[in-house]
Amino acid sequence: MTSLTPAPQVSCILQIKNVVKPSDREAWLLLFKQCFDHVSAEPEMAYFIIGEEEVGVFRWTEGWMKDKDWVNNVQLKKPYYEPFFKATAPLVIESETKVEYFTPLEDLSMIKVDLLSFPPKA
Repeated sequence: MTSLTPAPQVSCILQIKNVVKPSDREAWLLLFKQCFDHVSAEPEMAYFIIGEEEVGVFRWTEGWMKDKDWVNNVQLKKPYYEPFFKATAPLVIESETKVEYFTPLEDLSMIKVDLLSFPPKA
């Protein structure tokens, strides 16, 4: 049975693109996973999805239940970001980095969950 579930009340969508040399891919992913674990555990985090466009080109989307000002001035000041940024700085091609913020449109968000196959089976 597929059920449409109202999405959490997301106030800020953050989309980021990072590019790393293919030779640095695995190192970057290990560092990213450490930060991802912290970020995704935050109570204000609604969702976090990352994908790889091609080898070393990562794009992710974060949905926050707080506004852009809060994300920038509270969330991004959390202590686990500084070691991540410092460790990944030599791996990231800075000129290719892109950060965008969006405000979701009211009544045009949803999360689709197939309750018969959740959790997914390996």
